[in-house]
Amino acid sequence: MYRILKTYLKPRFPYVVATVLFTALEYVLQIFFLLPQSKDIINNGVLNKDYSAILNSALVMLGLTLAVGICSVVTAYTSAKATAGFVSGLRRDCFFKGEQLSPQDFAALGESTIITRTTADVTQLQIMVINLLRLWLMVPILIIVELAMIARLNLTVFFILAVVFAAVVLFLVTFSAKSLGDFSELQKKVDRINLLMKERILGVRPIRAFRNEKLENDKSIQAHKESHDMAVRANARINFLSPIALVLMSWVVVLIYLVGNAQIQAKMTSISDLILIFQYITYFITSLMIIPFVVNTLPKASVSARRVNELLNYEPAQAVEWRNTPAPAVKNGKITFKNVIFGYAGAMDVIADVSFVAEPGRTTALIGPTGSGKTTILNLMQGLYQPTFGDILIDDVSIHACKDSWIRDYFSYGTQRPMIFQDTVKNNICPDKDHFDEARFKMALEGSCFSEVLKDKPEGVDFMMSQGGMNISGGQRQRLSLARTMAKDAPVYVFDDTLSALDARTEKKVLDAIRTQLAGKTIVLVAQKISTIQDADHIIVMDRGRVAGQGRHEDLLKTCDVYKDIYETQCYLEQEGE
Repeated sequence: MYRILKTYLKPRFPYVVATVLFTALEYVLQIFFLLPQSKDIINNGVLNKDYSAILNSALVMLGLTLAVGICSVVTAYTSAKATAGFVSGLRRDCFFKGEQLSPQDFAALGESTIITRTTADVTQLQIMVINLLRLWLMVPILIIVELAMIARLNLTVFFILAVVFAAVVLFLVTFSAKSLGDFSELQKKVDRINLLMKERILGVRPIRAFRNEKLENDKSIQAHKESHDMAVRANARINFLSPIALVLMSWVVVLIYLVGNAQIQAKMTSISDLILIFQYITYFITSLMIIPFVVNTLPKASVSARRVNELLNYEPAQAVEWRNTPAPAVKNGKITFKNVIFGYAGAMDVIADVSFVAEPGRTTALIGPTGSGKTTILNLMQGLYQPTFGDILIDDVSIHACKDSWIRDYFSYGTQRPMIFQDTVKNNICPDKDHFDEARFKMALEGSCFSEVLKDKPEGVDFMMSQGGMNISGGQRQRLSLARTMAKDAPVYVFDDTLSALDARTEKKVLDAIRTQLAGKTIVLVAQKISTIQDADHIIVMDRGRVAGQGRHEDLLKTCDVYKDIYETQCYLEQEGE
């Protein structure tokens, strides 16, 4: 927690200092100047029947109250600025950290917990910081000063308050320490709720299609119930601390009344001193009541700080500090797999002993049944995952030694599921305005056949896409994804089943454009249909995570049973369709 406070409050140090100073000034005016005026009113005004003295003291109290109000307003402003800056910086770094994580890291951490840590956990720290600046830093000083002022007026009352204060603090600290584990579990329950919410939003169509609304509702209700029960158990340990402390202090006040009455009768103290003491006690009890709130908040903030630190300090399972090899002077785009083995976290090997070479100027195609590891190979190729065993070379440089930045420059990737942003067509295809090339942009529109879609759009390339591209068809979304891939100038072009929703005529035009416009580049093409990849220079057949065969279309029909089965199945389906 200390590191987070130091890192993100340091740039707001002037606001922090101003908050502390004006908060201190506010309490100094109240304790040392405003409260003693009541004693002056009694001694100089009431006892002497001097109404002018009462009026003068009242005017002084009015001026002091106005000054205290101004200090309070300034404190609210400066503390809000400091806290807003603190939260902004912390959430920014959490967001940037999330952007830097690979899919492998996301799988290790979990998307739902990253969201919770960036939102709910940072909010807990926000609550802690604003109270730290305005209250918590001053409460110990206030309690000490108030006890000192009471001791100066009446030692008996001082000893009573000191003993009770020590007992209350010991009581609060003991019970708060026991709640840390509960609050840690509570945040995990919140992670679970976020995960279920995400699944319900993304899977709304299959949920409705299979009539699983009740099942999903039951899962959600169960998750909320578990979170509710954990929240009750966690807060039950500490929420009763404040009422107990208040009851205890109320009995102490009764005791002090009795002691004060006895002292007045014995003429050991004056009425004005006793009234001033009770005003100090009121402030003392107010300060003491803040301690349960601190005790309530600190365990939550401590757990949240630990979780946020885990995110900010997260390092990939395989260290990357050796990735300092400079990028090759000439980017040819040759990709080499050498006996690569890989398995996702908690799963068996998804691919095993995969070896092949994708060379510049050639089209390398991958085909195989669903789940055979085709997309996994593409993710490994781009450094999104690290192989468990074996090596992947980019222009004869091991991917272990490659910086992520120049790996990204090597590839232009067409995703299996088109990602369409709520923006214009132009900005969706060429989001990097610093490297925009008008000629290449037009070439990509023609090559992907997306220019045919824009013929019916008066706005042209400024046509506004809806979120997820829901204002165009699935095939048109794939065309846009293809245009985005072809618009980037890169040594390697990866098409991950990006032609599956195209009709035969459009597919042929796009494949011809890929061969023509991307001539000399390394092209890696994943497809489910043999018609898409049968003209490829090198075809890799995947089956259950292993290479079942490699070669050209004609050779594989003779030598690879898996490829032959796929071919015969698709030919049979086509004949049936006719």
